[in-house]
Amino acid sequence: MNIVYIHQHFSTPRGRTGTRSYDFARHLVARGHRVTLVTGVYGASDLADLVLERRITRRDVDGIDLRIINVRHDNKQTFWRRIAAFLGFMFLSTLEVLRVRDADVVFATSTPLTTGVPGTLAHWLRGVPFVFEVRDIWPEAAVQVGALTSPVLIRLAGWAERTFYRAAARIIVISERMADRLRKRLGAQAGKVCVIPLGTDVALFAAAAPDVAWRREHGLEGKVVAVYAGAHGRFDALAWVLKAAARLQDDPALRFVLIGDGALKASLMADARTQGLANVLFLPPMAKEKLAGVLRTCDLGLMTGENLLIFDTACPNKFMDYLAAGLPVLVNFECEAGWIARREGCGVVVPPEDPDAMAAAIRELASDPARRREMSARGQALAAARFDRSRLAGELEAVLLSARAARI
Repeated sequence: MNIVYIHQHFSTPRGRTGTRSYDFARHLVARGHRVTLVTGVYGASDLADLVLERRITRRDVDGIDLRIINVRHDNKQTFWRRIAAFLGFMFLSTLEVLRVRDADVVFATSTPLTTGVPGTLAHWLRGVPFVFEVRDIWPEAAVQVGALTSPVLIRLAGWAERTFYRAAARIIVISERMADRLRKRLGAQAGKVCVIPLGTDVALFAAAAPDVAWRREHGLEGKVVAVYAGAHGRFDALAWVLKAAARLQDDPALRFVLIGDGALKASLMADARTQGLANVLFLPPMAKEKLAGVLRTCDLGLMTGENLLIFDTACPNKFMDYLAAGLPVLVNFECEAGWIARREGCGVVVPPEDPDAMAAAIRELASDPARRREMSARGQALAAARFDRSRLAGELEAVLLSARAARI
């Protein structure tokens, strides 16, 4: 097949963000398919370091025909700057997708929702089967987090979502709870919905040696390290981690390491200084290749978030990366990842907005290395069996083939 893959936030493991589209694309290439991947320039991607002088730049990346549209996007941009970036990419990516005359299938992944436009137009104008991946259910997700408040924009987003769903031959979602919710909404079209989790690069973590030099550099030798690796934003609920850390200052063997960046990082660092939290270390985001070794040398992975209804479908990258790295996971909000952690015995779930419960759970796990080892083994086995992207790429291949077959 000749697959046109649209993802505005592409990055290789040299970047400081998720690598799902890179992993899937390279596995599809290895399976004998041609992959044309149309992307923008995301601030945390390794592409952000490129000097791009043309509107569209083509690169071969591990056999992937990468077409980089010179539209830059960053989570620190203002709302309207981000909207402008989404619309600019939507327009230019549509032109680029329509230039590929021999495409067998177009696969577009959100966010943003606007990536559905080039896929839908390729289907309408060229008759190419369209597969749409939904990572957030619109417009509910944007409304609940306050990103969309205009009634006009909410109605427009709802209309666009329904249009994309009708045009798509298949709809991929990233969690079982999301699939249940979407199937109820789609009614007669519910059969289009398939579940392919975000997954993780199991091979990358298996090959990464624990980064003992990193531990030594930051004075963490002999400590039990609870790590958070991800965005430091409004909905990541890291203030609760600081509150739990404040309750654990009496334990000299415990350390909290927060890796990443985001709109609230500066204020979180200021709060930690004000509270005199000597047991909390903030570090900048790092390339996935480096992060793999760092996570392998930590002891507990933290997955925190605001307890919003829309987040109950969440099963994010960091959860699966923690499992692949052999970390027991602590979850502090109701979500699919927490449900999996409970069911599979690879982590613990504490009540939301309860720093006492979080601190107690961390203290208990820190004092029980045997339990951590058992959770670690369970998590790694689960990552290999269900979340390994080399396996999930085969599931994606089957979905794309079925979409192409529906055209014939």
